[in-house]
Amino acid sequence: MEISTRIPVPGTYNFRDVGGLPARSGTVRAGRLFRSDGLHRLGDDGRDALRRLEVGVIVDLRDDNEARAMPDDLVGLDVEVLRLPVFEGSGASQNGRGISLEALYHRIVTTHSAVVVEALREISSAGDRAVVVHCTAGKDRTGIVVALALLAAGVEREAVIVDYALTEGHLAGEWLEEMVELIGRYGVPDTPELRILMGGSPREALESALDEVERSHGSVREYLVASGLGHDELAALEAWLIERD
Repeated sequence: MEISTRIPVPGTYNFRDVGGLPARSGTVRAGRLFRSDGLHRLGDDGRDALRRLEVGVIVDLRDDNEARAMPDDLVGLDVEVLRLPVFEGSGASQNGRGISLEALYHRIVTTHSAVVVEALREISSAGDRAVVVHCTAGKDRTGIVVALALLAAGVEREAVIVDYALTEGHLAGEWLEEMVELIGRYGVPDTPELRILMGGSPREALESALDEVERSHGSVREYLVASGLGHDELAALEAWLIERD
């Protein structure tokens, strides 16, 4: 099975191209949809990498506090930035308050379905521009939005879940240690549960959210329609993402 490819964009840990994933009518186009952790440390080399990738749209799912603390380093780039805050939407934002990833993802697909729809609407109308969807880790909010975009376009569910699960390995080490240290300054103890919440991407967490969507609406596509995405927009999303066989 094809899996998404990590791209070594300077200043990032989890920048990936989901191109190549298998879909019912073809494969996801390479160089169209990227997913990433924060873009606040790009520097000249990172910005040059985004230019080479022809990134023209950035969907930023972080809340206002995160965006103020770690503003995207996009000076000089010709990009459209869409801020779609998903409040209480990341493991890192929970400060170890005992919430599970499953509960967090349930909140995203229920409480924040309008944000998900707006993100997919932006992706479907990007034209020839490549799109980056990101948050702080590129795991929870980004993971849900990208998963729903892929599933809506007909990508195989197992491929979507495998792609999500890759994140944990990319965040392990320097990124996670830095985040654990940062949150520790606020008195939050370093525990295995905290590390899963902040840096984990167990497939069961995404499967739980997708099961909830399918129980409530029958399919991801029907969930998105019920949340406000038009059938024409779904068709546009599939045409933009999928290269047909």
